[in-house]
Amino acid sequence: MAAMWPDSVRGMLRAVLAVVLPFWLASQAAAQGSGDVAGARDFSGVARFPGATIVQYEIQPAGNYRLALGRLQRVNGRVTAGREERLQGKLTRITYQIPQGFSGAEVFAHYLGAIAGPTQELFRCQGRACGSSNFWANDILGNRILYGPEQEQFYVALSSSNAAGESDRYLVLYVITRGNRSVYAQLDVLEPVLADMRPGPESPQALLERLQQEGSVIVRAIRFGEDDALVEAEGLALVSSALALAPELRVLVVGHLRESGYVDALITRTQRRAQAVVDMLEQTGIDSARLQARGAGPLAPVCAQVPCSDRIEIVLSE
Repeated sequence: MAAMWPDSVRGMLRAVLAVVLPFWLASQAAAQGSGDVAGARDFSGVARFPGATIVQYEIQPAGNYRLALGRLQRVNGRVTAGREERLQGKLTRITYQIPQGFSGAEVFAHYLGAIAGPTQELFRCQGRACGSSNFWANDILGNRILYGPEQEQFYVALSSSNAAGESDRYLVLYVITRGNRSVYAQLDVLEPVLADMRPGPESPQALLERLQQEGSVIVRAIRFGEDDALVEAEGLALVSSALALAPELRVLVVGHLRESGYVDALITRTQRRAQAVVDMLEQTGIDSARLQARGAGPLAPVCAQVPCSDRIEIVLSE
């Protein structure tokens, strides 16, 4: 019917739309976030669920992050995941409240589809397979509002890589439907600092501080031969000096190895590598009662530093 209008009328309509449309679009965008907490905004490349509001928003320029990669459980009084990594970097944490009438499954599916760019899924769980919602809310995600029935929770951890193959971003999504049927989604985005890849020497005191703050450090300047014997152990002098500064600390020496083959065989090899490191540290004067060797094989392939598949880590023991 518009085709029957005179050219003058159509021209006037176009002129009106040219003026009104930008204001209408701006009002829609403003309405989308009108209920957000002050200063909050969506993370670039992750579109929010329609009608959702940001109820909590936080940016930590530098900090430590526990990336849970397994079901949560309490072991010896400590909440732990089946697998987890300690990461350091910039954390953006956004908590959304979802409009009434939508299920957690719908919200979870939306955010999975809204994350732009290629990602690698590191771990996913749903319902009781995730463990206690209380553990996720209070011990991992730091937000009591996320507590709800265990069967109503969804979790996924993803990573993306840059052109060099380095893990440059980790995304954690947790969705919960509370007992009052309110649905919340929390998005954590961590942009890691590749601390162990920075050139230059590190002092024993600095290494000790990192170990105490982050819970683990990767040993640099250490290499094994084909028979898993130590062929380079220069980095152990720094570790020994750091441990000597805090004689009360007990640590696990954990070996990691990601190769083709049977998992049990790889675990045995990493146990042998870890024990070789323990033996060397004992020779430098570290009390054997403070050291335990552990082999993880290929079971913890993710870490904040790259490359990280084959490594020895010093981990605080409780």
